[in-house]
Amino acid sequence: MMSTALTRWTSIALLLLSWAGAAFAATAATNDTGNERYRSLLTKAESGDTQAQTELALMRIEGKQVARDLKIARAWLSRAALQNDVDAQFYLGQLLMLDALGAGEQELKQQLKEGLAWLRRAARQQHKPAQLLYAQTVLDSNTEAPLGHSKIEADTLLLQCAETHKPCTVFALARLGREPLTAETSCTADEPCDTIRRLLYNLANADETQAMVRLAGLQGEDTMYWVRRAARLGHPQASFELARLVLSGEVPIQPEDPSILSMLNTSAKQGEVESMFLLGRLLYEGKRFPVNRPLAFEWLEKASALGHAPSSRLLDALKAKDKSEFSPVPAQN
Repeated sequence: MMSTALTRWTSIALLLLSWAGAAFAATAATNDTGNERYRSLLTKAESGDTQAQTELALMRIEGKQVARDLKIARAWLSRAALQNDVDAQFYLGQLLMLDALGAGEQELKQQLKEGLAWLRRAARQQHKPAQLLYAQTVLDSNTEAPLGHSKIEADTLLLQCAETHKPCTVFALARLGREPLTAETSCTADEPCDTIRRLLYNLANADETQAMVRLAGLQGEDTMYWVRRAARLGHPQASFELARLVLSGEVPIQPEDPSILSMLNTSAKQGEVESMFLLGRLLYEGKRFPVNRPLAFEWLEKASALGHAPSSRLLDALKAKDKSEFSPVPAQN
């Protein structure tokens, strides 16, 4: 039987196989029918063209332009994979790992072992999706050496992939830093923490704002640099934090920063209750922005509905104040 990790992984692979078939099908000329396209590829495939062999296999997996036939798909992928076609190795590995070919119980273990071996072969050739799926399968397994594969090698391949391939970076970070990093986190002499920092840099340089926020909490980092970068890209928590610091006079606003009102609006619209609360208070007071009491109440009511107790208390107090201010004065006798 497959391990829990392998069972969970199959849903990912099914989606990838379906996508791959659709991607190859989209390359067909618009005037070709599926059969015409298949016949034109068949001549090339039979002459040893690995790209044609792989495309025929994926058409058979998808089963839209031609009849679905996983045995034929496996045969074509095997021919291409043996000629060192890395895409074919990747898809063949998935097909075998899925048990989509109806292997009996006695054959299943060997088929899974073969499938994982093809994934590893593609991963060793720096095929990024193969590196990710191989690492997920091996590293998430609850056995020491799943199907005889090394977790050390899987981790190495994952970190190689994580340097340039965002899905690998995200998965690697999830494994290395499952708990949020706080300002107290020390990374000065801790190798895993240094790896986390490097991976966060990769994501931050690709404008991933959550990575910037996590970097802002690491010792040795320029906190305000990362908070500002994330706020300028609309991250809700960073937008609130920068607005709060500017309003309190702790940092000056810079020309590249959005306005305080824009930052708070951006943050509040993404569900940040502290921003809703602050917006409501400021719009009611009219000290920093023009008075807009209906909008102030609207933001406070939204925050209150989300369970933000300070907003609920302020909302009650302001409604009571308004009621008192606009109550008619009793006539003097």
